[in-house]
Amino acid sequence: MLKSFVLPLLLLCTTALCAQGRCQRGNCYDGQGILRFADGALYTGNFKAGQFDGEGTLTYPDGSVYSGNFRGQRQSGYGKLKDANGNLYDGMWRDGRRHGRGKVVYASGGEIIGTWVEDQLQGEVAFTFANRDYYVGNMDHNAMDGYGIMEFANGDVYRGEWSNNQRNGSGKMIYADGTVYEGQWENGAPKVDWAALGFVGNTASLLSCDQGCPDGNSRFTYADGTTFLGETRNGYPDGKGTVLFPNGNSYHGRFHNHRPNGLGIMQYADGQIEGGIWKDGQLFRRMYSASGQPATEATAAYDPEVKVWAVVVGAAYYQHMQTLRYTDDDAYQFYAFLKSIEGGALSDDQVKVLIDENATHDNILAAMRDTYRKADENDVILFYFSGHGLPGSFLPVDYDGESRALAHEDVHEVLQNSRSRHKVVIADACHSGSLVARGVGANREALSGYYSALTNAKASTALMMSSRGEEISLEDGGLRSGVFSHYLIRGMKGEADANHDRMVSIQELFNFVHREVRGYTGNVQTPTLTGNYDEQMPISVMRAR
Repeated sequence: MLKSFVLPLLLLCTTALCAQGRCQRGNCYDGQGILRFADGALYTGNFKAGQFDGEGTLTYPDGSVYSGNFRGQRQSGYGKLKDANGNLYDGMWRDGRRHGRGKVVYASGGEIIGTWVEDQLQGEVAFTFANRDYYVGNMDHNAMDGYGIMEFANGDVYRGEWSNNQRNGSGKMIYADGTVYEGQWENGAPKVDWAALGFVGNTASLLSCDQGCPDGNSRFTYADGTTFLGETRNGYPDGKGTVLFPNGNSYHGRFHNHRPNGLGIMQYADGQIEGGIWKDGQLFRRMYSASGQPATEATAAYDPEVKVWAVVVGAAYYQHMQTLRYTDDDAYQFYAFLKSIEGGALSDDQVKVLIDENATHDNILAAMRDTYRKADENDVILFYFSGHGLPGSFLPVDYDGESRALAHEDVHEVLQNSRSRHKVVIADACHSGSLVARGVGANREALSGYYSALTNAKASTALMMSSRGEEISLEDGGLRSGVFSHYLIRGMKGEADANHDRMVSIQELFNFVHREVRGYTGNVQTPTLTGNYDEQMPISVMRAR
């Protein structure tokens, strides 16, 4: 974005070097004269002790011209330099470098007014770009850095923080149509949680607008079958919500005048995803795009009941890597836990388990997509992986050393394409932490409380990993398990219930696992918990006694 004004190579000659030039006229030692060099450079001006000193003009071999003050053979004080391309610097110099207030006028039409320190822009500047964008704000080492305002030629205006010529930090963008986005920016793009733009909550609790509805969250159904779930005003959709279209498209974001208007994301039936600023149903400013899986008829309808949908993977027997001893057992134990009262008593259609030869790259992705597409906004999706890992990837059993790795980005994409309210990833694999380096009778009452707590928890993505990105994850013959998975299941069965409310929250579970794993491994292995998650989100419930 930012051009740099590069000076031609300065002719910094010593007295000895000057002697190689030829004095064509005047006094080239103490006085005024004209000195020509063998390479074609020409100096006209004042000399002192054989050096350029005082007013003078230096013409470079390439045609660049400096006119101004010299001291000790170098530009110092006020001067102008016009390079061979027609770019002009007009301002202060010190020791042959731009230093102090100055102005650059580019031949292409751009202009900078600011302060240079040792030939680099520092502090407040006014920068007009050749395309007529206009920046006023702070610069550091020739880069926009700190607070600044950019008035774009298309009418958009950004006010906020910058870093290395990109919008980074808190900022506000006022688009040309008056739409405003205010929030965090990263690497020049809005840092938006696209998964949280639509309606978040229990859809079963929404009032139907068939007979009219008050202001607040409601369900509104149009004559063509389009359904809006979210904020209504004066009996009509107006605000944040989720829109389900009859053609399979779904929209999540701001809705006004019966159309997408404002910040939102559209998931098309063919799997394409577009996010940004919408205007009267059309994408006005694209800020995000991705490709997901095409929608299918089996996609879940809205269901008031909270359900958990899980994919459990255990990979021990690799063809091209060392066999692991307990990862398949860990996966079976985790699967058994999910089938128990403590784990939510999941039915067979809610959990898919892939062990060893079934834990291939394609099978894992297919199981995730097939299972998670059944989830609606009220539900929880969970992915558990136990096996080998590399930085940035989980390794299925068909990993051959070069291909078939399960990239963390692929896992993230499947999770993001789900409509579920809560997303949980638990991985017991080496380098798993790099996923986050750019988440009957009395027992019926216990289960009811568990699912009720899930309903009340805020939307979450929690990523619990067995180790930091640079660490390995350990197995132990005494435990006959991976150390992380051993304490994970113990914690979920109740040992992590620190407040004794007969439920284990995600934060309680992590605190327990982190403490026990660090203690058992002598601080060699450090579990991590990251993501945008509700600390009170329940992970398990205690069986009634």
